[in-house]
Amino acid sequence: MGNQVSVPTTDSSASQRDGCPVQNNAEKVVLDETPIQKKKSNGCPVQHDKTPSVVNAMASGCPVTTNGKEDQEIYNVYGQRIDPTNMMPHDPNQEPDTEQRYPLPQDRVQSTIPKGGTEGTWLYPSEQMFFNALKRKKKDEDVHEGDVRAIVSIHNNMNERAWAQVEHYEKVCHPYLKDSKLLKFCGRPDKLTPIAWIKSMLGYGTPFDRHDWTVLRSDNTQVRYVIDYYFDDEKSEQDTIPELHSADKVKSISMYARPAMDSVGALVDRIRFPIAGFLNGFKGPDIAARSTLVEGTQEKKDALEPLSVDEVEQTFIKVKDSCQDLQQ
Repeated sequence: MGNQVSVPTTDSSASQRDGCPVQNNAEKVVLDETPIQKKKSNGCPVQHDKTPSVVNAMASGCPVTTNGKEDQEIYNVYGQRIDPTNMMPHDPNQEPDTEQRYPLPQDRVQSTIPKGGTEGTWLYPSEQMFFNALKRKKKDEDVHEGDVRAIVSIHNNMNERAWAQVEHYEKVCHPYLKDSKLLKFCGRPDKLTPIAWIKSMLGYGTPFDRHDWTVLRSDNTQVRYVIDYYFDDEKSEQDTIPELHSADKVKSISMYARPAMDSVGALVDRIRFPIAGFLNGFKGPDIAARSTLVEGTQEKKDALEPLSVDEVEQTFIKVKDSCQDLQQ
């Protein structure tokens, strides 16, 4: 969800895979969703003639943990202090890169994912921030500035879809709890969950990315969710650049979110969820409905104030002069 860092890789709220500098070669399965070391697969719906580089770019949107350790103060190899909630620099870089050929927008999109400890929501990185992260992580090979808009759009849409699943899970299993929030998140692309490992052994392929999201419930309890992201190359030709809350524009990417089995309560939720789904006709999350959370605010923000008489006259003069120039 945010800008990329180097020691833990970048995020924000939650977003995709990047090489972690510390490699752990031990392969193990643990019942609590502790991951299994495994090489990740490639795949992404943008620019299929250069899939590996774009997949790396997608993976650069979220922070990556090493050995699951968190420190009070974290610094990356560039000496930048890192925010431990999203593993991003405290002061994101919005300056154009020295090797950048074309300008990139610096506007940041507000997510609809509630941010733990605040009354607001998480903020996605701008295209410039995302591109700077790719350059810093040396993940920019074959990624043109013109690719960044699509990559960021898909990155943001993936996070919104993932949160819709998490929120749906929470509402089904804990309907009496309101307003769950995303407290922190990280990417663990090189770590397979037991379910992902089993599916890969059965020939279903491995996820191209994995996120761990910590959700803060309204009763102040915390629960860790694991999210596996899968890519289906056969559906990639149907993909189009998504809006923030598009439900089916990126058909090639799917995800599976569920509570990590860190406690008995999480195990109960894992059993309860499919039963409740069966009783309710397997109604899934409605991501399109989330757009109503931002549309009203955006409409007010984008509404144009009426022009004054002087502004109308000046505009008319400019249009008239332009027409005369064209006739000459």
